[in-house]
Amino acid sequence: MDKDQREDLELEKEAESEAEAETEVESKTENEEKSENNSDEGKKKKSKKKFLLIIPAFFVILVIAVAVFLNHKLGLINYGTGLDYTLNTNQSFTEDESVDFGEIDDVTGNTYKDILKNWALTDDAPKISDKNIINILLVGSDASSKEKKRADVMENGNTDVMMIVSINTKNKTIKLISIMRDSYLYLKGYDRFSKLNAACANGGPAYLVDVIEDSYKIEIDGYAMVDFDTFIQCIDIVGGVNVDVPERVGKKYKMPYGDNVLLNGAQALDFCRERKLYADADISRTRNQRMVINDLIKKCKSASLTQINSVLDTLLANIHTSFRKKEVVNYMTKALTDGWANYTVSQRTMPTADARYGYSGSAWIWVIDYPLAAQKMQKEIYGTTNIKLEENRKTAITVMGGYVTEDKGN
Repeated sequence: MDKDQREDLELEKEAESEAEAETEVESKTENEEKSENNSDEGKKKKSKKKFLLIIPAFFVILVIAVAVFLNHKLGLINYGTGLDYTLNTNQSFTEDESVDFGEIDDVTGNTYKDILKNWALTDDAPKISDKNIINILLVGSDASSKEKKRADVMENGNTDVMMIVSINTKNKTIKLISIMRDSYLYLKGYDRFSKLNAACANGGPAYLVDVIEDSYKIEIDGYAMVDFDTFIQCIDIVGGVNVDVPERVGKKYKMPYGDNVLLNGAQALDFCRERKLYADADISRTRNQRMVINDLIKKCKSASLTQINSVLDTLLANIHTSFRKKEVVNYMTKALTDGWANYTVSQRTMPTADARYGYSGSAWIWVIDYPLAAQKMQKEIYGTTNIKLEENRKTAITVMGGYVTEDKGN
């Protein structure tokens, strides 16, 4: 091998050595990069696992916080022990039901009081009910918590506001049905007659429920009762209510008048209680009460969380109810899951115009044709009735020589 060949061979070897060295460096670099990438991916996976662990922990804390909050709020309510019958809040409200309640016959008597008493005591058949329908009696006492003890407020006050809130979970409707406070009726157990608004003062709110059930042959699931001081406070918290106030009412109470005017709590209470300035007296008063409650509900829907919290604290701490805590939770759950806030709301006054007669003796009263009034109430709530009325009936109104007008939905 000559000199030139040897030099060429040495150069080739050097080149191969350099190539191998470069390959080794590149391989080492790639391994280092892979190692770094694997390390970064490991860190990301660990962080992701930690985050995934945080999510359920957060929700657990949230659920506990909500539960504590609701339990605190529900603990403010003055709960009762139920009414004299078993409530059906644990049953399904979405199944069709076909029940034969029997037939309730018409009643007669020699005097209008005889007829009222016979109707209140009749037990021809059970009162009508439906497991898809919840009837709650809202009661407003005219006693003031500032003047009397809480028990006295609820048990000894007359009731200026008596309204059935009928919730139909099948048809997704809510009906606000005002009952006229001056309705004259028989008070069982006392064997005497009085206006409906005095029933609570004689026997308490549970007794008032019984009297209304006997009069209208329906089942009421329970009551919720507040005094007027609470009513005023709740309206003031949400910034007042907007209603239509006649000029004569506004001038009497020195409040704004006109269409859609804003009233504070005290003004709204005067608006709800006034009847003497209206030609139809209690009819307009019950309409005004529903107007105020309707707008109060609207205001609460758009209120701030602070306002809602304040309303809840005020209302729940002063409300008396026949419902037990478990039943209240049950209804609240159904209201949220079934979307009661989106139900269609309608209003009605009972008794209807064709079942009442205004009589002014020693005191103003409504003489009521209760069999007809009860039939109308049943149809309004349930869409059916089990009351049979005879032709050419002798009613409490006809015995009094009174007259009725056409029912126009007032």
